[in-house]
Amino acid sequence: MIILSEAYKQTLLTLKNKIRQAQSKIVLTANIQMLAIYWEIGEFIIQLEKQKDWGSKIIDQLSADLKNEFPELKGLSPRNLRYMRNFYVNWPELSLLQQTNGLPVVDIILQQPVAKLPWGHICILNDRVKTNKERGFYAIKTAENNWSRNMLLNQIDSGLFNRQGKLQHNFNNALPELQGDLANELFKDPYKFDFFQLSEEAKERDLEDALITHLQKFLTELGKGFAFVGRQERFEKGGHEYFIDLLFYHTKLHSYIALELKTGEFKPEFAGKMNFYLSVIDEDLRSTGDNPSIGLILCKNKNKITAEYALRDMQKPMGIAEYQFTDAIPQNLKGELPSIEDLEFEMEKTIELNQKPYEKQLDKLKMLISNLNHEELQEKKSNEAIFKLFNEILPKLVEKSNRVLIESIYPLFDSYILNRTINNDTFEFYTSVDLEMIMGKGTVDQIGLALRLMGLKKAGTKAFSITQNFLIFLYDYHYEIGGTSENPWYKRLYHQVWEEKDIEQISERWVEIVIGEITKRIEFIS
Repeated sequence: MIILSEAYKQTLLTLKNKIRQAQSKIVLTANIQMLAIYWEIGEFIIQLEKQKDWGSKIIDQLSADLKNEFPELKGLSPRNLRYMRNFYVNWPELSLLQQTNGLPVVDIILQQPVAKLPWGHICILNDRVKTNKERGFYAIKTAENNWSRNMLLNQIDSGLFNRQGKLQHNFNNALPELQGDLANELFKDPYKFDFFQLSEEAKERDLEDALITHLQKFLTELGKGFAFVGRQERFEKGGHEYFIDLLFYHTKLHSYIALELKTGEFKPEFAGKMNFYLSVIDEDLRSTGDNPSIGLILCKNKNKITAEYALRDMQKPMGIAEYQFTDAIPQNLKGELPSIEDLEFEMEKTIELNQKPYEKQLDKLKMLISNLNHEELQEKKSNEAIFKLFNEILPKLVEKSNRVLIESIYPLFDSYILNRTINNDTFEFYTSVDLEMIMGKGTVDQIGLALRLMGLKKAGTKAFSITQNFLIFLYDYHYEIGGTSENPWYKRLYHQVWEEKDIEQISERWVEIVIGEITKRIEFIS
């Protein structure tokens, strides 16, 4: 039996009070408040572990005490407390900043990229990434690109940290310093095209066709900010036609990016040809406000010395990178023959390029069915699931919808209110605290948004007003989005992950309905 010291009891009391304070904060800082208290719990565990009278049982004891005090809270299991301990250990800069600036933990976390990450992402970084520098790199990239957990895992597995900023280039000589530094940060080497496979005999056009077929995944590998302009872009100079393999525009660099694909080894003449292409682009496409165009030569392999000499006296900014279809073979497996499963997998990836659209969809359906998990399908409605929809999804829908409404709709009216709703009832401001109180008194069957627009300015009357609701109907094993309970837009299971495209699609549909309702009202009164 563990005898609890007075110091433990006092610190535990402090932790309980901090948890209560964090629960009362508004939804916009809910994640930051949670991370702050998790970090402090981790600090508390480390301090107790340093005392001789505590062993590994401290986490089990602390978990039991906190669960007893806060039975309604999730995330106080021994396993999650171990993640909190690692959070404190793996983010020492938070402690240093706190000691240096004397600020509360919540204010320190607010200033860091980690503040924008969900707890699940932080646990992945604690588990999969070994150094503080690399962990900070992935935290920044995740926040910038809004990666899902699966995307974060893919980027870690592909070794993005060791590839980003490793491109061989002449940016320092051919670009202004600030733009050169930004370009170096954005490009990588090698690029990994593990979403398809080509034979050794494949030509440049085969590679180009495959990349266009998988354009979305290709753009993801290139990185944020690349906008696709076209393929085989035609230019005429001196009575001859020239074609650039792939052309992009980068929204941060404000530059055109010409990309040339080579299925063999890099040759010096490739750089001369790219220099010519960039001159043509700068003359024909570059406009006021655009920075110098940049070239990227992607080769199956390269000799670094040859590449260095080829770039040395080039006037136009360009880089030379390799590409890989699959990860390198681990050292302990080199010389081993591939398994039957490996061969089948590679054959299926090659065949995929020649599949008809319905065949690809059928394969995807088969894969989804084979991966179905009975326990996941039986996940029931819970307070935790409703909180996640209310605190994470609804604010994102508000943000996306407001981008259109603020610019085009709100200025037409004297005033507007956009509220979150619970059980189809609206107040001027609903928080997670309100949701918790309602849950404690009864059942929550609906959550959503209510937009009220008052006083159409052009009509000159205060009587013209519109209320438009967006509802999420909550059932035992799934929830339904938008429309009415009899005719919803979408159905989802509670365990399904929301992607950025889901938020975009649903918010656009709701805004479309709002605009349609305003149009009908104006047509009626006119």
